[in-house]
Amino acid sequence: MSLPLVNPFSTPYEKWSERDATPEEMRQHLEANGFVNTSAKDALLFRVANAFEAAAYMAKVDMDNGLEFSIDRYLDGDPAYAEWTDAMPSPTPPALERYQEEYPECDFAAANQDVRDCGDVLSEGQFLFHAGRWPDGVDSFVTDRPLSTTFCPQVAMRNMDHKAKAHDAGQIDLLVLRAHQPRTLVFAFERRETMMGHEKEVLFATGAELTFRSRTLIKSDYRAAKWNCPDKLIPTYVVEVDIS
Repeated sequence: MSLPLVNPFSTPYEKWSERDATPEEMRQHLEANGFVNTSAKDALLFRVANAFEAAAYMAKVDMDNGLEFSIDRYLDGDPAYAEWTDAMPSPTPPALERYQEEYPECDFAAANQDVRDCGDVLSEGQFLFHAGRWPDGVDSFVTDRPLSTTFCPQVAMRNMDHKAKAHDAGQIDLLVLRAHQPRTLVFAFERRETMMGHEKEVLFATGAELTFRSRTLIKSDYRAAKWNCPDKLIPTYVVEVDIS
């Protein structure tokens, strides 16, 4: 039995500019919510209604904690996501816990075995995110170690900043992964009361097949930093990929 679909963008995320609220707007907000809000929505800047739009938006703005908080709130209240976490063993198996906390100095083989022992399969059409660099000239490949993915494109982007990976890669490919004919087992890490829960991580076992679908340039001037090196301005792409 596969894990049910989880779609954090089923209620679209909207980013608005704000202005000072009028006295009447402050009164109405107080009556409706029990507290005063001194600002009011002005103009709609962005609307995110699906995974591709979420990735494109994040690639454009680089950071928006509002989007990540929206995903967190959705996962907290989604019965389908609760089925994911209920399907996983608690506490997290030791090798997977070490994988999260000690990566990349961890035992990949042991972590992979834990995913195979207690993971489950995604439903057709499930979307997740991963950032890296798609191999040049490659249409598809099969992973030879566990693949980390997330429900949040901001988390994927920040992982590229970690240890200057974006600087070294010379570009960011923000992958929108769509489960197609899924067969690879995954492990969904507990999000609450764990050290790395903010990553909203879903780990694929070794052997997932990734197939390139499309590439879209979003911006050409992402500022990638590295200690003791000049910053680089690098391109950011959204890459649509099918994953088995």
